Amino acid sequence: MWPLSSESSSERARVAWWIYVLSLAVVAGFVVYSFVGTFVLGIFAYYAARPLCDRLSRRIDSDGIAATVTVLGFVLPIVLLLAYAGFHTATSVQSMLGSLPGPLQALLQRFTGVQSIPSAQLATVSNLLDNPGSSLAMDRQAVVSMLQQGAAVLGALANGLLHLVLALSMAFYFLRDDDRIAAWFHENVARRESATGTYAAAVDSDLESLYFGNFLFVVVMSVIAAVVYLGTNLLAPANLAVPMPLVLAVLTGVSSLVPLVVGKLVYVPVTLYLAISAMRASGGNHLAFVGGFLVVCVVFLDLLPQGLIQPYVTGRKLHPGLLLFAYILGPIVWGWYGFFLLPLVVVLVVEVIRVIFTDLVHENPLTPTVDAAEDLGSSDPEPSGGDAGSSGSSD
Repeated sequence: MWPLSSESSSERARVAWWIYVLSLAVVAGFVVYSFVGTFVLGIFAYYAARPLCDRLSRRIDSDGIAATVTVLGFVLPIVLLLAYAGFHTATSVQSMLGSLPGPLQALLQRFTGVQSIPSAQLATVSNLLDNPGSSLAMDRQAVVSMLQQGAAVLGALANGLLHLVLALSMAFYFLRDDDRIAAWFHENVARRESATGTYAAAVDSDLESLYFGNFLFVVVMSVIAAVVYLGTNLLAPANLAVPMPLVLAVLTGVSSLVPLVVGKLVYVPVTLYLAISAMRASGGNHLAFVGGFLVVCVVFLDLLPQGLIQPYVTGRKLHPGLLLFAYILGPIVWGWYGFFLLPLVVVLVVEVIRVIFTDLVHENPLTPTVDAAEDLGSSDPEPSGGDAGSSGSSD
């Protein structure tokens, strides 16, 4: 048997370790794929909360306390409010599914994911919660059926709560440990001044602008929409009140993320609902009020957001056309989490084109300069040492 040289042995060990590392990467990738919605929601929560956590860290001498205050005092209440609005919307859509054509049912189910809890189960559990004493009059078979339906509803709710807790936990650990993750990444994997470092910094800057800026825009638009809807109800004639004004205000804020669409996705159906109600209640005598409501919505929920609020709040951002397709196609392709996932993919693709693609095509050495679409995305990305996402990667 021929003895192996030290160089050959070292090379064999290196190959074996690379195979092992790649195997671990495949396993980790499978885990992320299995919980991709939770992972993307955690990324969104991290970037949406990072600027606030950075401000708190300057005043609180503890990254852990700053991250805890940020997640519990800022992220969690907003997420619960969005979940509350989403639940009401999902149940409303679910009640419609039985009367819609099959293809449209499939599209709504894909978009909202409300097919997981049948409406009959929701109705049974809701009636039981409203009137617990009714269970005493049920026979044994009815009680067993009721318990099974309740378990199905609770299982779905528990599953949603589990994913929410995992996403918020991921955001918390990123907020707390991003300095150490970034330092390790710069020292062992990447250099800030490399081409990959510039790419990572540009992606980080775009994601913060996209997630935090648009998240702030949602909050501002939700407040404005709440004022419009509640004010309408104060002035509305009988039977012309806006239903669920606070829920619709949150949904208006969320729909405002989609460029060009803004609040139309909510206030146009509400206007049609009020117009039909006015025709039924007074024969059209109050249509002028409905027209005034529409004018107010167009001004404060459409023109004002696009012209003044969005550019000021979100600052430098990606091309609105790209975001339009990302926010519309994402949920259709992947469901609810596509609303966060496809914009992230758009950022990754755009920054590859800006920083890396030109050098690759022309077979030039990779440089940390922006070679294409200089006015798109981050103009002069600077890797910030305070987070993992901003850590530059090296070649």
